[in-house]
Parts: sequence; C-alpha cells; structure tokens
Amino acid sequence: MSPTNRNTIASAMTTILQGIDGSGSYTYDLSGTGQVEQLDLAGPPVSRVRPYVAYYLGPRQDIRNGAGADLSQYGQTLTVDLVAVVTGGTAPSAAVTAANNMEADIIRALHGSRNLGAAAVHDLTVSTEVVTGPEVDGRQRDAYVAMTVELFWARV
Repeated sequence: MSPTNRNTIASAMTTILQGIDGSGSYTYDLSGTGQVEQLDLAGPPVSRVRPYVAYYLGPRQDIRNGAGADLSQYGQTLTVDLVAVVTGGTAPSAAVTAANNMEADIIRALHGSRNLGAAAVHDLTVSTEVVTGPEVDGRQRDAYVAMTVELFWARV
C-alpha cells in the first residue's frame, strides 16, 4: 500500500528539514537525531535539542473553480505549521540574529525543493514571524521562528 498524500508530504518535510546540515549556505545543522519532529495536536514539542524544528500538518482543503481547477481537475491545499527553536545567546540582538538565520535556512530548504519531491506539490507559500523572549538572569535565551507553509497541488 502506498502512503497517503499526507504521509508523503510529512516524509518529504522531514527529509527537507533534515537536509539543513550546516554546510554551504546553511547556518544551522538539523541533520542530527531528534532535531526534526512531526507533531500531533496532543501537545507542544518537548525536545530540548537545539536547534530544533517541529511541524504539524494542518487543514487540507479542496478548491474548485480556482487555480489548477480547469476541466476535471481540482486544486488542493494543505497547511503546515512549523516552530523552530534555536539558542540565541545572552544579548537580545544575538537572539534575533539567530532566529533570522534559522528562518533563512528553513525558507532556503523549502524553496530549494518547492515540489517536495515525491509529494509532487506544485508550489508553496511561506508566512513567518520571529519571536524572542527575555532572559533576566543572563542565561542564553531561546529564539523562535513561527512559520506557516501552504502547499498547493492539482488532482484529477
């Protein structure tokens, strides 16, 4: 039995995110054990590994009479929510820089495989926000990237 589109997309997302390996134009390395995780709605990510990316496959929707919906085709979208966590140092500016670099790595990886390989996605869009929090006792602070990726493909 072949995997469902959702499973194919999850596998592709994991492979793409683990491909962020710190080499070339990547700042961070997500290729290690426990650094990329698919979540369900049962709870938040629990990994203390840094850097770390978790994603959740959200709503899937059929689109008729829209893009990709000519004749017997219809479009489909799937929303993927991601959260990335990176240690950003003790200075607020270092935390922002770390989060910006993680955001760039993820976007670079996603745009480098816009069809998600075997998932045969036609295109994707990315919306993202960087969030940091204060550490009042001088410890290194975590910086977060919250991202929503919308995948689009057409089916007959």
